[in-house]
Amino acid sequence: MIYLINKIYHIMRSMKILSIYLPGFHRDKINDKAWGEGFTEWDNVRNGKKIFKNHYQPLEPIDDNYYDLSDVNNIRKQIDIAKKYNIDGFIFYHYWFGNDVQALSKPAELLKNQINDKIEYCFCWANHNWIKNWHGKNSEMIVKQEYGDLDEWKKHYKYLSEFFKDSRYIKIDNKPVIYLYNSQDIKCINDMMECWNELAVKDGFSGIYVVEYISSRNKSVNYSKTNAVMEFEPLYTTFFDINMFNKIKRFICKKLKMIDYQDYDYLWNKILTRKRTYDGRVIQKSCFSAWDNSARKGHNAMIVKNVSPEKFGKNFEKLVLSERKDATSEYIIINAWNEWSEGAILEPTKKDKYKFLEQIKRVKEKYDK
Repeated sequence: MIYLINKIYHIMRSMKILSIYLPGFHRDKINDKAWGEGFTEWDNVRNGKKIFKNHYQPLEPIDDNYYDLSDVNNIRKQIDIAKKYNIDGFIFYHYWFGNDVQALSKPAELLKNQINDKIEYCFCWANHNWIKNWHGKNSEMIVKQEYGDLDEWKKHYKYLSEFFKDSRYIKIDNKPVIYLYNSQDIKCINDMMECWNELAVKDGFSGIYVVEYISSRNKSVNYSKTNAVMEFEPLYTTFFDINMFNKIKRFICKKLKMIDYQDYDYLWNKILTRKRTYDGRVIQKSCFSAWDNSARKGHNAMIVKNVSPEKFGKNFEKLVLSERKDATSEYIIINAWNEWSEGAILEPTKKDKYKFLEQIKRVKEKYDK
């Protein structure tokens, strides 16, 4: 028993909690062109509509804090909250489309250049086309994701390398960490990553530490030298790890453009009992706070019902203490810090206040003594 307690304390002292971070809450010229001047993700959030009894939409930030992430002080406030509630760092979505097209880069650049607060961070390259149906509209292309050739890969690495040199940028075994959202779409992935690894070594690193998302589109590992995987929740579970009844229901809902309702307890049970491995690659434990993307998708949304901060805390504690083959106790990933249009948030709302964050703090402090 004493051995087990000491083991748990060691895990909690060494484990770092990272939360996925959406930088879309500031104006960007691509969004201005596609949606009208001044558009930010808050426009989607405010469009949320109540669909059924006790459905909480639109989601509202506490104290009407519809922040602008082009203001460095708003990012500082987020960091203060994160640190207070034991969030160790952010995984910033990074939008690099190639051909000198980039979007929503300001928050990370402000963090690197103007903020000295001790907060860890890294990037997830959100390498997907921007299409209007992401926002419940038609399939019109906004920006196409391109991968280019050697010159493009070098240009992209040069931009990233300025962040890699920041001591706060997350590194594992002296390798800057980068998550890949849709690795299967990068047909040149082995050549591109060989280029990046060579450039990283020249910069004094030991290469690049690649973590692949396993998600609704990315079913398995696609890069021959991937270091780790992260099962992106709840989309991994709702697409690939549900029973046949739920799969058929999901298919019908999608075809008929109906709400797909999933149950919070059911999904968490799948996460906590999963045994899948990835040919010996490290598995970073991951989870989600909640999910309701009806603000974006309308009646073609997926809504996870029966969510509560207390349930989240109970399940989060189980996940932290769980053992799984190849799973690391170094990091645990939560979707998300501020995916307001998808209902995956830790930030305080008018409804739940700071309760999700308080659960994380409770679990961390319960064992970290």
